This record gives sequence, structure tokens and C-alpha cells, in this order.
Amino acid sequence: MFERATAKDVGTFLALECKAAEVKTWGPLSNADGAAREIRENTLWLIKKEGEDGSVYISNVAVDPVFRRRGIARLAMKRILDTNKSARRIDLVTHPENERALNLYLSLGFKIESRDENRFGDGEPRLVLAKNGDRDRD
Repeated sequence: MFERATAKDVGTFLALECKAAEVKTWGPLSNADGAAREIRENTLWLIKKEGEDGSVYISNVAVDPVFRRRGIARLAMKRILDTNKSARRIDLVTHPENERALNLYLSLGFKIESRDENRFGDGEPRLVLAKNGDRDRD
């Protein structure tokens, strides 16, 4: 379930930052005050699972503009999908004007589920896309 992070999520967010941070890329937040400040000053979303639902959310696939139009994003998406082929459901969000990304996602079997006019609080619309994983095809 998609939920915007609030003050009650400080512990969850801090634990996730510590697990996911790679020192070479960025350092994790080191305390609850830092996590609370990030939640308060930014728009952060958490995917919360109730039980073991087997859902996957792809948050960002980015390719340096110099290397675009070479099949890199398609290769990355195929790798992500293959890695998560046991998932029941795979979700992602994209801007409706991002035609290249949208065409890629649709070609990989994603379906547009909805349009959210201000999903991330930036005043920009987003399309919510989903794909059933291989697990449901048996």
C-alpha cells in the first residue's frame, strides 16, 4: 500500500535508510531527528506490506541522456522483471508526457491503472502502471 511518510514513520524510515544506504552512493541518516526532518521537509512515500503479498514497486529507472536510445532502459527493465518474476504484482509510476518510458512499460506488459494529478505533491500528474507477475500465471 502506498502511503506518504509521516512523523509516525520515523523509525521505519530510519531503519530502511540504514539497510539500503551504500556508503559509496550516499550515507544513511544517523538518527531519528534527521529522519524526522527528511519526512517533514520532503515528500517521501513508503510501500507498506500487509502480510506477505509479494508486490514489487519500481521506484526509478534512469539512464544518462548521453546513453539514451540504445536499449539500456529496456535491458534494465527486463533484468528487474526477471529478478522479480516470482512477484504477484509489479507497480511503477511515470509522468504521462514521458512517452518513451510509457511506451517501454506498455511494451513490457504493464497496464495503466490510474492517473493521479498530484501524486508526489509537486503539482505534476503521474500514471500508475501495474503488471501481474509470473507467479499468477501458473
